[in-house]
Amino acid sequence: MSYQQETNFIHQGADPDPSTGATQPPIYQTASFAHDDPQQLEDVFNGKAFGYYYSRVSNPTIDALEKRITGIEQAIGSVVVSSGMAAIANTVLSLATSGDTIVVGKSLFGSTYYLFEGLIEDSGITVKFVDSANSVEFENAIDNKTKLIFVEAIGNPKLDIPDLKKLSDIANKQGIPLVVDSTFATPYLLDAKSCGVHILVYATTKYIAGSGSTIGGVIVDTGLMNWKSYQTKKIQEASKQYGQFAFLSVAKKVRSNAGSSQSPFNAYLTSLGIDTLALRVKQQVANATALASFFEEHAAIKVNYPGLTSHPQHNLAKQQLKGFGTIITLRLGSKEKAFKVLKKLKLVHNLVNLGDAKTVAVYPATTIYRNLTEKQREEAGVYPDLIRISVGLEHPSDIIADFKQALEGLS
Repeated sequence: MSYQQETNFIHQGADPDPSTGATQPPIYQTASFAHDDPQQLEDVFNGKAFGYYYSRVSNPTIDALEKRITGIEQAIGSVVVSSGMAAIANTVLSLATSGDTIVVGKSLFGSTYYLFEGLIEDSGITVKFVDSANSVEFENAIDNKTKLIFVEAIGNPKLDIPDLKKLSDIANKQGIPLVVDSTFATPYLLDAKSCGVHILVYATTKYIAGSGSTIGGVIVDTGLMNWKSYQTKKIQEASKQYGQFAFLSVAKKVRSNAGSSQSPFNAYLTSLGIDTLALRVKQQVANATALASFFEEHAAIKVNYPGLTSHPQHNLAKQQLKGFGTIITLRLGSKEKAFKVLKKLKLVHNLVNLGDAKTVAVYPATTIYRNLTEKQREEAGVYPDLIRISVGLEHPSDIIADFKQALEGLS
């Protein structure tokens, strides 16, 4: 039987435990797993028998979360890692090596920018930054050493929207994967497979967990990429043994070797969040729409939100997404005014996380983006007078009232 998305989020990959009937995954908070027979342990190590031996490599609680995320994305497999940054790093290092190039949309989260300019380029991989909303720039930047295209589904915090179907067509033409960080869009708002996305990465810390209580990330293979034709040595070698699961096998090996495994307890908390993901995001989008409409009527501020008709990619967002996201940015005229508003907020917390049940706000320019040049900040949509708001689950009238009192006297 076919179910609606909200139902799938609760039930896909979440069957009761076969041995106990538990309806939530047990927390296997252990470093290692014992085997009575040394031959059995040898077989597990060599892939001849199923089993577990060390939680850095695999763990039943992690497997349960991977199964759930694979199910809600209708994908072929997932690799849960320690954070969203680990998801991006592991993906790139699974696909590219020294001498290769990757093409990256430059509307990026600050730490992602630092990752590409630091660890990735230090590994000998050339990163070509292009306008996230200009598919022609992506196509022109690709050369015979390019191994992937990377873009955020909704830019953080520029909130620009790339045309994923166009980028997928470009990637398919070149025989390389389109990798999309869909943290802002969530599995609820973006049907990645219908847009032709090959690989998804998420910071599960944000909306998927949703409680602000845990750090995590995940890599998802949608099954749309033909890995047998992908021209890298490690993927080619893996495809001989694992076929269409070649990328997943390499990504799991990178996870193990890099030590970027997630704690079983964190995986358990994330799994709990999936049950309410659709409900939460639906309400957060409604709250964000109401708050953005309030801001639009305020003469002293400039508001940016994909749900407003004034947004340059509003129509594309309407076609590509089920909703416009929960992030709003405001330009207030100066850093001093931005700080004044943040200090006056009573209900809304000043912190760097997002996707929480609580409404939170931050001044990104000298915090998250402090190490970028002024030009890089502007290209990422980070201005000296900007605050970023992640809209939560409080009653919309209370959120609006808090910002209304904080904005009083602003001109």
